[in-house]
Amino acid sequence: MKRFYYLLAVIILMCGGVLAAFAPDVLSMIIVAFMCLLTAGGMFWGLFPVIRFAIGLENGQKSVRRAEEVQTDSPWLAIAQQEKFFRQKTLDGLFREYRDKVQGQKESGQILSDIEEYINEDILGLMSWRGVIMQIPGIMTGIGILGTFVGLILGIREIGFGTVEAALSSVQQILAGIDTAFYTSIVGVILSILFNIFYNVLYNVMNRELGIFAMGFHRYVIPTVEEQKRYREYREARQVIELLSRIPKNKGFSLSNTQNPAYTDGGRGENEQILMPQILEGLKNREFIFYLQPRYELKSRKIIGAEALVRWKHKTLGILSPSVFIPVLENNGYIAKLDQYIWEEVCRLIRQWIDTGIRPVPISVNVTKTDILAIDVAGFFAEILEKYRIPPRYLEIDIAENAYLQTHGAAFEVESSLQHKGFRVIVDGFRGDYLSLETVGRINASGLKLDLRYFDVSSQTEALASIFEQARKLNLTVTAEGIENMEQLVALRKCGCTEGQGFYFSKPMVTDEFVTQMSAKPEPQDTRRVVRSKKPFSAGRLRGRARIQK
Repeated sequence: MKRFYYLLAVIILMCGGVLAAFAPDVLSMIIVAFMCLLTAGGMFWGLFPVIRFAIGLENGQKSVRRAEEVQTDSPWLAIAQQEKFFRQKTLDGLFREYRDKVQGQKESGQILSDIEEYINEDILGLMSWRGVIMQIPGIMTGIGILGTFVGLILGIREIGFGTVEAALSSVQQILAGIDTAFYTSIVGVILSILFNIFYNVLYNVMNRELGIFAMGFHRYVIPTVEEQKRYREYREARQVIELLSRIPKNKGFSLSNTQNPAYTDGGRGENEQILMPQILEGLKNREFIFYLQPRYELKSRKIIGAEALVRWKHKTLGILSPSVFIPVLENNGYIAKLDQYIWEEVCRLIRQWIDTGIRPVPISVNVTKTDILAIDVAGFFAEILEKYRIPPRYLEIDIAENAYLQTHGAAFEVESSLQHKGFRVIVDGFRGDYLSLETVGRINASGLKLDLRYFDVSSQTEALASIFEQARKLNLTVTAEGIENMEQLVALRKCGCTEGQGFYFSKPMVTDEFVTQMSAKPEPQDTRRVVRSKKPFSAGRLRGRARIQK
């Protein structure tokens, strides 16, 4: 494979040499020679680094396979000891930086970073001068066109028809100029096409090797950040369930009281048997609370809204993550009861703000497909707004995208009813696929919440830009949820995004802290923060996790 890569480069140089050798005159030879020098420079600074990176990534794949064959519980230990993991200077330097960071994270018990934070397409493209190299084909075409004009000018500069000899000489000069013009133009096009083809082929080969390496690395060495989070949350959920099972039950409680077909699905049924009595008691004792995650205007950093995210404040175990109880409630349909409880608590808070002189900002609440199928959503919201005397502009309704796709039009009916009552309806967890929504009904929502977990902002800027452009055509506002770093923020603002939320700005917080933040002056933007791109999240994540953090 290594020989094949360099063979392609040699072919380009040979083509340039042959074209220069057949130049019709000195001027053409000079122009073609300059093109060949430009091609050689592009190969030295662009093609050869790409080739070396591709070969290095192949070596990285072999190193991963060798580590897999080592008889050890941790392939990472075998890999971390290798000083020449890729056997390529640049890649090995990046890997050493990654290794040092992972070692520190292991010692502190943190989730381990993705290898893509240090070795990704953007970084390799930057180190191989991709932005400059991509201009070379256009430059060569331009030089060829310049040679065309020079040749024609030289051909017609001294035209004279005073004598037969002068006329013949003029014709010869014109023909020579035409030769120079056509030859330089054709050579410029040929070299630019060849260079562009070979460079794009090699660059795509490098990206393929990068993808294969990353896939093997995550499979055999260190799982992705999202996989680690899922495992950690699963482990924490199991620990919580085990602790709950040890808590003395109320008098008269028996597991037999919860026996029904919904509880016969192995471990999941056992989890429900343990959790449901605790959840019911928690609802009765008002243990379920909500945190508010601020929504910001991206330019001014002003808080313009919030999203209510449920938490369980257990009387014994403290604050419990939704990953503990949401999957169980979604499985048995009781999520609708919890949602109704949270919706009313949000309205109660808004009424409290109004009564105490605090100017409310709109708070969005989540509506799932279970809610739409199980209860009269529009009727319930109308009742609680009347009960607490709240203008509908202070409560925004986030209907999950999968509710639109899986309820066969029921979500659109609910959307229409809510809008008729004055509510602002948002499509929550939007993945950018307008066509899927249009197949089940016309989008009449007021806006979209774009879930950044499904996008690699660094490599999908064009896709993001098209999403925002389509939203403008449909007169929809777009809120970016899941903003975690400055790189995402900059890319979103370039695409025309004006509002968003995420851990980069603020984690979900208790209501008192939110009021304090809301009344504080916006912090100045920190343009110095630079965070490497992260791998996009897998599309298989549970909907319940979207209620955990955004």
